[in-house]
Amino acid sequence: MKIGIISNGYPLTPDDYPGIFNRHFANALAGAGHEVSVFTPDRRGEKREDAAVEVEWFPWRGGDRALSGMRIYHPGDLLDLVSLMRGGGRGIRAFARDRGIEAFMAMWAVPSGWWALQAKQSCGIPFAVWALGADIWTYSRYPLFRQAVRRVLKAADLLYADGMELARGVEGLADRPCAFLSTTRALPAASTEATRLPDGPTHFFFVGRWEPVKGVDVLVEAARLLADRRRDFCIHLFGKGSMERSLEEKIREYRLADQVALGGYAGPETVVAYLRACHCMVIPSRMESIPVAFSDALQMGTPLIVTDVGDMGELTRKHCVGLVVPPEDPERLAGAMENVMDEGGERFQDGIAKLARLFSLEENAGRFVREMEEVLDGYKRS
Repeated sequence: MKIGIISNGYPLTPDDYPGIFNRHFANALAGAGHEVSVFTPDRRGEKREDAAVEVEWFPWRGGDRALSGMRIYHPGDLLDLVSLMRGGGRGIRAFARDRGIEAFMAMWAVPSGWWALQAKQSCGIPFAVWALGADIWTYSRYPLFRQAVRRVLKAADLLYADGMELARGVEGLADRPCAFLSTTRALPAASTEATRLPDGPTHFFFVGRWEPVKGVDVLVEAARLLADRRRDFCIHLFGKGSMERSLEEKIREYRLADQVALGGYAGPETVVAYLRACHCMVIPSRMESIPVAFSDALQMGTPLIVTDVGDMGELTRKHCVGLVVPPEDPERLAGAMENVMDEGGERFQDGIAKLARLFSLEENAGRFVREMEEVLDGYKRS
């Protein structure tokens, strides 16, 4: 099958984290023998593309601006948004014709799904939408965007969402079924050894944006509470973000230099090395669906401590892959960490192995192909 992937956030390189599952999904499809092409807005920076996947970077005035950071009431941002929508609209038809695309997968309902809808209207190409949280919880709050999202969801031939709660939200907007399809990536597990960490302490791992929504400040507060009782632990915090300075200040103020180690950006090899070495992954988010870090931990057999937001709590409890705590509750989070320190994580291994299959990249790619082939057969019969 000749498959087109439309993404408004495709990674520049294999180590570029934002939107990384886009790239891994494209490669999984190509690895299964399909001809895969990607249509995405141009971004500044060096590009390293995969040999099996062809990428078209269409021009627009925003450079590497993220749609989530645009303010439609700001004149400059509005011009960027108009340029993005027009650039995608102008380019998608030629992209589809030149590559003989038979089916599209739109990563996000807007703007990617909007461009897929234009290709369907002009070229008759069916498309699927893989909705993310921003489509339903953010953009749909604005009347103009809400109508665009609803129109795209109703026109799509297949609907997926990267969370079960999110799938229910999609169904509410589209008035039709939406299936859960997990976002995940392929980690270099076979080629990466565990990093060397000191024996004795219990080692916890966090990777993600250092922003309020990710709850990294709550994790530091939990470390302060736990350190008042005992000091035989270390939290390895990897990432970057607007909270970097405040985190450094709190670590100094709370005298946690031996308990909290700050790292920078963590590429796939670093993630694997620390997941192999650490006893537990901590995801303390204030708001979340199912982050890629969740599936990373499952792939590496690492127990989890997660907050009860989105689908993480339900999945963790149902499949017994770790412990669940309320969001923004450092005391409960410290208690869960102490539980892991005392009881270990062996009790979660059976559940982790079973749930990991639900987050298989190859299974996800195969499912999309099978269901899109059924759609294409229906088009031929009609």
